Amino acid sequence: MKIKRFLDRDSRSAMARVRVELGPDAVILSNKNIGDQVELMAAIDLDEAALASGSKLPSQAVGRLHPAPEVDGTTLIDLQRELGNLRSMIEGKLSQLSWQDMARRPSAQAALQARLARLGLSRTLCGLISDLLPVQTDLETYWDMALEMLSSRVLEMKEDSLINDGGIVALMGSTGVGKTTTIAKLAARFVLRYGSKQVALVTTDCYRIGGQEQLQTFANYLGIPMAVATKSSELRSVLDQLTPRKLILIDTAGMSQRDLRLYDQFTTLNSVGYDIDTYVVLPATAQARTLREVVNVFGEGALAGAMITKVDESVGLGGVLDVVVESRLKLAYVSHGQKVPEDLTPARAASIIAKAVELTSQDVVNPTGGFQHIQSANLTTARN
Repeated sequence: MKIKRFLDRDSRSAMARVRVELGPDAVILSNKNIGDQVELMAAIDLDEAALASGSKLPSQAVGRLHPAPEVDGTTLIDLQRELGNLRSMIEGKLSQLSWQDMARRPSAQAALQARLARLGLSRTLCGLISDLLPVQTDLETYWDMALEMLSSRVLEMKEDSLINDGGIVALMGSTGVGKTTTIAKLAARFVLRYGSKQVALVTTDCYRIGGQEQLQTFANYLGIPMAVATKSSELRSVLDQLTPRKLILIDTAGMSQRDLRLYDQFTTLNSVGYDIDTYVVLPATAQARTLREVVNVFGEGALAGAMITKVDESVGLGGVLDVVVESRLKLAYVSHGQKVPEDLTPARAASIIAKAVELTSQDVVNPTGGFQHIQSANLTTARN
């Protein structure tokens, strides 16, 4: 276990250093005020590599080790959800300190946090970005630096690597997020580049009325096969027949993030004996808290990446950006319409952030509480 002491002007600054130096999994052991500064004692977990190599633990620790009890899938899901909620609660409390201290900060820093908040980013991420940047007197320079830092924290996959590399790819997510349409766009994109003989569609959706028929319609239009597999044995048999093809796309049933069957589907995909890359589909129209719950269902490191949908229907992208930055998910594609396959593009952090800024400049709250659409990026005060 590595323990380190951090001393800074306030808790937000100290927390930012903890994140940078020890990572998001660091544990805060204690905090206290020392004069006009704040001291944090933080630690990271035992080095698993060291354990695997046979490194000895302190005798006191050895005596306390016990075999881990077996837990069922339901318990794991509940535990993951509780840990995710606890983390959000702690970060929320700490972020409040940042906003309470903001009035005492230089005006440019306060203005930067306010502008980042208008993007829809959480207080935690706004505070982290502003604390890590050197204070600038020119707000526009400060703003450009902040957007560049935000862009660097949005992970992206190599352009069209999913299409070019192929494999078995499954899309998962809540109901109505656009999984089936995104599957069709990916298949069409592949057909345009490699032809129809090397791609196939599979659906495991036996719940949504018309779901199988919709995917079959797309398959008929593209001239590619489509199979239905509602059980793990059926899915294994279908994959046995289709694996010679370069790309197999699996459409899954949409479930609430609080429905245990969502995790059951994920378990089924991992039990058939094939290497399946699972991507979570995140609609830009959903609240950050909802998206965070969806990601927490699968657990850290379990997903190959994410795809953002419904950008054309969203009034802001801050929530989905916040979640992908926090969860360190690699973005593969962004969907911004219903056209197949035109409205699907490889994810690029700079483009997504530019779109978030554009959406912020288009919609502004008017004094009566409604929204006034602004045609120009230059915002002007509307006359009553």
